[in-house]
Amino acid sequence: MEITFDISEDELPVFLAEADEHLQVLDDSLIRLERESSDSELVQTVFRSAHTIKGMSGMIGHKRMTALTHALETVLDGVRKNSIQVTKPLINICLEAVDHMRLLREEVISSQTCDLDIDDIILSLKDFNEGVKKESLYVDPNIVHAENKNPPDQKTESEKIEGGNSDQQSSTFQIHAKIDENSIASAARAFQLMMALQDAGDIQSMTPSQAQIETAGAVGDFSAVIVTTHSFEKIRAALTMLSGIDEISIDDKIILSNGSTVLEHVQKTEPEQTQQAAAVEQSPVLPSKGNLMNEKRAATPFGRRSADMTIRTNVERLDNLMNLVGELITDRNHLKQIHSRLARANSNDDQIFETITHLGRITDQLQEEVMHIRMLPVSSAFGKFPRMVRDMAEKIGKNIDLIIRGEETEMDRSMIEEINDPLIHLVRNSVDHGIELPEVRRLAGKPERGTLTLTARHEQGRVILTVEDDGGGIDGERLRKSAVQKGLITEEEAANLTEEQSIDLMFMAGLSTAQKVTDLSGRGVGLDIVNTNIQRVNGSIQVETKLGKGSQFQIVLPLTLAVVPALMVSVRQATFAIPLVMITETLRLQPDDIKNVYRKPVTRLRGKVLSLIRLSEIFKSPESTEQQKYLFAVVVQSGKQRIGLIVDKLLGEEDVVVKPLGAFIGDISGISSAAILGDGQVALIVDVFGLFKLAGI
Repeated sequence: MEITFDISEDELPVFLAEADEHLQVLDDSLIRLERESSDSELVQTVFRSAHTIKGMSGMIGHKRMTALTHALETVLDGVRKNSIQVTKPLINICLEAVDHMRLLREEVISSQTCDLDIDDIILSLKDFNEGVKKESLYVDPNIVHAENKNPPDQKTESEKIEGGNSDQQSSTFQIHAKIDENSIASAARAFQLMMALQDAGDIQSMTPSQAQIETAGAVGDFSAVIVTTHSFEKIRAALTMLSGIDEISIDDKIILSNGSTVLEHVQKTEPEQTQQAAAVEQSPVLPSKGNLMNEKRAATPFGRRSADMTIRTNVERLDNLMNLVGELITDRNHLKQIHSRLARANSNDDQIFETITHLGRITDQLQEEVMHIRMLPVSSAFGKFPRMVRDMAEKIGKNIDLIIRGEETEMDRSMIEEINDPLIHLVRNSVDHGIELPEVRRLAGKPERGTLTLTARHEQGRVILTVEDDGGGIDGERLRKSAVQKGLITEEEAANLTEEQSIDLMFMAGLSTAQKVTDLSGRGVGLDIVNTNIQRVNGSIQVETKLGKGSQFQIVLPLTLAVVPALMVSVRQATFAIPLVMITETLRLQPDDIKNVYRKPVTRLRGKVLSLIRLSEIFKSPESTEQQKYLFAVVVQSGKQRIGLIVDKLLGEEDVVVKPLGAFIGDISGISSAAILGDGQVALIVDVFGLFKLAGI
């Protein structure tokens, strides 16, 4: 059935993004709450997210989502007031409610009612309130109930949680704000004011009421009376952070006028406040961001996540901007070549040199800024795993703790999208097949609770992601036997494999050592796809494992797919680009250093045999009559295997803009894409993994 919501096309992306953010917070925080039920700040975080979604859904007229979030909010209020205890069944039903909310979110996109009955889950949420004294979380803010007022020396549980110091005396403040009625989101501005004041203290009265705000009607004037232990300056700092409001006053003292902060009016009833006011008046900026942060997240003076100074924009615009920067990089490289030629010609035109140098510096800075805009924290990929691991572990009867480190590490948006599926598959394999059942772990002398660790970090211009478990490890012998049984390798080939090569067999298509097939995973099933997807983005995967101790999958990725730092090499008359992320070192070889083993070129590198590939033979380059005293080998690595690519010359490092070959040319073995150099020539970007396959390594 078709359904209409009170939301414009421009507002829809903002609503969806905000809803996704708060749903993810609910997922993460509820799972943490299961283990940290005494963390009052965590309880408050969960409550706020549910409350915000309720307000957002109410403003667009999504009645079913509003009803569901109201039921969830009521239960969380009971947890907040210690009248409902945090239990596994409670967390389960709350997480189920979050899943329902995600489905209801899709209704906003499709404008069609989905086949979802929310009555049962609302009744289940209400069941947790049975036997508990019903306390309405929100009363009519226009009515002051005398019985709800507390003596000056007492605080409600809510006030204790929301940041008031119980040793401070409460103060009463009258807040008034003017909002542009013609604003497309005046009700949203009023809602922001209400949320900020709820963080600050206890709202005694408010006009319009919350119910009126949630109808999404136009709001021009907003007023409220709050009782709080926070100072005037703290209230002022929180309210002036809000955007889209014309004027705000506290006790008739204007603190915001025409959208700009007014610094003259500062309360001076206490020495501390006087000092704060003086500090503010000396600098025409808001209080330092560092003073409003704790270790976990940026916050307002009352602990709420502050609205970052950001804007939301269409991803296509960022891609277009990146394409334009790519063209600028190409021209910069061309200018550098012109600069070099002029320098060799001993030209004395310093102005040209200065201009070229300055343009190159500006282009570098612009490239860096655009790349930062495209960056997202890895938490956007890691965020789904706490819920996923919990649900899977519970389904198969395992106890697993998930540890996430380095989630603030940033990657290109496109890279995160590409690596998402491989990460999911590796995590599912570790949960289902890596970590043992509690009784098996107990017999092996291990803790019954297994540990799965996800880590992200930057290292030498690359991103390193690891998926590590303390499970039973991977048995190389079983992999060899399975590969032989399935006809993937012969018994003779299996006998000649090292332990490391045996472990790498898991990336062969169709190989699995699982005793039985489950709906989650089996070690080996689909890992060939994982490897292929990682290689497609010029990444590599390595495996470290020890029987009885656990396994670690390490994924090495470039920072971005748009601009690739590469080593430029010459092969005959052609120029090739080899991604730096794949290179471990370069060698200078004399012809006598190259030997043939089984008709394949090799050389010795630090006492070990290194296989070589002549790029001129792979790409069938025309023969050259020129005799070279030296050759060069570029050593590249895939997993734990290395080969040397024999080239004629090393031309230097350069950032190249990746261009697809296009459907007309199609796929070429050993070539992934192309780049346009500064002089207009085309350089082919080498597909290192494709070369490994061509060489039969």
